[in-house]
Amino acid sequence: MRRTIALMIVPAVVAAGVLAAGSSGARQTQRTIGLITQTGADGFFNKFETGGKSAATALGDHLAITRVSDTPTQISTIKSLVAQHAAAIAIHPDPATVKQVLPALARARAHGIATLSYELRSPGSVWVNQASSTQVAQALADALASQMNQRGQFVIVSCLRSAGAYPIVGTRLKLTKAYIQRRYPQMQRVGVAYGDLGNGDVDTHLFNRLMRAHPQMRGLIFLCPGEAYNQPPLLVQAHKVGQVFTAGNGGDCPPLDDPYLTSVRLGAEEIVCEGDPAKLGYLTVWAADYLARGHRFAPGSYDVGGPVGTVRYFSHNRELRLGQPLTITKANLAQYAGQSCPPATPWPC
Repeated sequence: MRRTIALMIVPAVVAAGVLAAGSSGARQTQRTIGLITQTGADGFFNKFETGGKSAATALGDHLAITRVSDTPTQISTIKSLVAQHAAAIAIHPDPATVKQVLPALARARAHGIATLSYELRSPGSVWVNQASSTQVAQALADALASQMNQRGQFVIVSCLRSAGAYPIVGTRLKLTKAYIQRRYPQMQRVGVAYGDLGNGDVDTHLFNRLMRAHPQMRGLIFLCPGEAYNQPPLLVQAHKVGQVFTAGNGGDCPPLDDPYLTSVRLGAEEIVCEGDPAKLGYLTVWAADYLARGHRFAPGSYDVGGPVGTVRYFSHNRELRLGQPLTITKANLAQYAGQSCPPATPWPC
């Protein structure tokens, strides 16, 4: 779930003709990779850019970063990169306006420039994705099972049945049910509950209703970011931390801000993110460099190296999958923490 994004444009310094020394000492043209990102208070793209810069340094590429949040500027940036002979362009498309960007990306490919999209798919471009629904569902289940010692009653909390804003949740619900039944036979699912609006305001009485209905309940899985956001603070207020455990979908994370941050710090929740944005940034630039060198992806595994390791490519949807969901716990929280409330200040602060 993308948080609100403020408009901010950072001019990209594109230098397709910059020269760099190769391993043999000879001078060669440095490839320019155009990276079009967005900016916002959550810091996701800061970490993404850090990973991209690390890959560019390792590969000897020039990384031209443009931060922007509106579609017209995305289009003008693509045109500018084409005019300056970039070797590849990677973009985070807006799902509401992606069709408006497609002609500009097609023109880039017509000029021999490789195009990629990351996080969200863009037809015609290689899609650098974080994780599959199966991987996210299993990560949520594993996070809860580890806290419950793989035994006891639990409930899966989904979005409202009619909520269309998060349609993939139906798939994840089926996958989570099947995986836990197979992998953790001593965990007993005693119900499936539904929040109000999924990605919006959830039912503030949901947690108490579930506790009354299932007094022996020891675990909750929140498939949607809205429930993962609002329910664990109610668990804290009910003084059930350490008795009831939760694992929640953190949406577009890390970094974690409140109330996710405080919920994890207090032991009321473990948060599952689809991946580490720094690794996603590294993989995106690595893939852009790979295509810029004239290679093409074929189905199978690729050793990216660096912090990423091995990834897989799926030809049916042109997906290069990072495949490494990230679970944030009390043990690793400091590494992924964002903004929190001042000490002794309850949420919301």
